[in-house]
Amino acid sequence: MTPGTGLDGLNRVMIQNIAGSLESLRPIDGQPSRIGLAEWSRHEVTLATTNSVYGEHNPFKDSKVEQAFWEFESHIVMILINVLPTLTSRSSCRAREVVGGAFRKYFERKHHENGFMLVRNRYNTGKKYKISIVDIAQHEIGDAIAPLINTAPATFWVLFYIYSHPEVLEKCRQEAGHIMRVSIEEGHHKRTLDITGIKQNCPTLTSTYQEVLRQRTLAAEIRQVMQDTMLDNTYLLKKGGTIIMPSAVVHTDPAVWGPDALDFNHKRFAVKAGSSSTLSLTPQQKGVKRPNPKAFRVFGGGTTLCPGRHFATTEILAMVLMFIMRYDLTPVEGRWVAPLTGKTNNAAMLMEPDTDVQVDVTPRQGFEEGRWEFSLAAGSETVFELASEDV
Repeated sequence: MTPGTGLDGLNRVMIQNIAGSLESLRPIDGQPSRIGLAEWSRHEVTLATTNSVYGEHNPFKDSKVEQAFWEFESHIVMILINVLPTLTSRSSCRAREVVGGAFRKYFERKHHENGFMLVRNRYNTGKKYKISIVDIAQHEIGDAIAPLINTAPATFWVLFYIYSHPEVLEKCRQEAGHIMRVSIEEGHHKRTLDITGIKQNCPTLTSTYQEVLRQRTLAAEIRQVMQDTMLDNTYLLKKGGTIIMPSAVVHTDPAVWGPDALDFNHKRFAVKAGSSSTLSLTPQQKGVKRPNPKAFRVFGGGTTLCPGRHFATTEILAMVLMFIMRYDLTPVEGRWVAPLTGKTNNAAMLMEPDTDVQVDVTPRQGFEEGRWEFSLAAGSETVFELASEDV
């Protein structure tokens, strides 16, 4: 799923959904809209993503299916352990049956023929090897996890960090002004955000996004030792052994990231506007260590490199971009307090908030009226360098 014509088609459906979901936050009768930021992010990411992937007859449009999916996801570890799961994880097993049943109807009615190419190919491969529709449907639940389980919390954390740091919010808005086109239609403003230009014109937003992922990822890479290997003349890795490399260790190593490795630094990945590289630091700052592309392991690498990283990145940045340009957020508690993450699902690759953050949503002054939309240039092939393989 590399940038280009194929991915653009998926992105166009996704950004239309995002524009619609943000329009629904417009206050009624002048009263702020109150939302739980994490819950809102999860719901909107779920629909924007699955509408893009599954098309008009997306099973997740049924709220019962959406709720069942997240119930299944939240207890998936007990199913993976597989010790009498129908007893130890009864609610998750029931939820899996709800989602699996919805996918079975989706495939039986041939709705996948109007879905994204990847869904069609998965179905056709299954039929080629005589896999039943029931099993194809059950397998599709796992395939749905990949684009959803990490994108939703990532959207929450990026919004949280930007709004809880006013100087970052202001800088992001200034840069976003360079990719916003304003016109008048039927006496009303129409504001168009060119998401193709985010990568070149919004270095603070893209750097903040990467810094959030650096701090919040829980991913671990797993490799098998192919031959006896001695590391640093001290550690012998025996052939056939398994190596587990938690990315959190790499992402917080001062030898890699400098003395501020544990701090949130929204400028860490910043580049000049107009530059294509997002894994270099400019201007050079005293005491700031230049990020090593190979040390940023959020999306894995090698044979386990996340194939959906560009779609997920576009989705998160588009959601955040229009949100910060349209609305102000005020925490109901009166101050921004980062929620704890100790209850994060052990199968998750990104920290999930234990509790939600209630916020009031109000339109930005001077941006109250008018229509908002996205634009996406045809054949957009600019690569956002998210892993050393992209450089």
